[in-house]
Amino acid sequence: MLDSLERGRAELRVRWDAGAKGRKARRVPITPQLALAVKRYVARDRPRVETEALLVSAYGRAYRKWGLDAMMDRLEERVGFRVHAHGFRHTFATVATQMGWNLERVRAAMGHADYSVLQRYVFMSAERDLGPKSGWAEFVAMP
Repeated sequence: MLDSLERGRAELRVRWDAGAKGRKARRVPITPQLALAVKRYVARDRPRVETEALLVSAYGRAYRKWGLDAMMDRLEERVGFRVHAHGFRHTFATVATQMGWNLERVRAAMGHADYSVLQRYVFMSAERDLGPKSGWAEFVAMP
């Protein structure tokens, strides 16, 4: 994690060899609140193992796709609606677009090489109503 919390910015580094979509490394902006929660998890709850992976099982191994899918299934049971990891990307694109981020900024944050893929996310965001912007402002990291 790269952070400048004193400036209100933080990013997670997603490695290409750790299963990043499209096998591309990228930096993903996160809110200062999430950055603090990640630091708290690492300091208190994450097993002390050699792997650099953020999410580590009780056995000390980095989660793979199936482990993350199982984690999403447990979350889905708790919240009562469908949850999948890729859905967080769609939600981010939707919220950022509705918050007024320009397309270049959303494209860069999502790691898309061009606008053709981003166009699907933006089209979907126009059809989703997530409520008033004021309810989402604290969840979108603003540089």
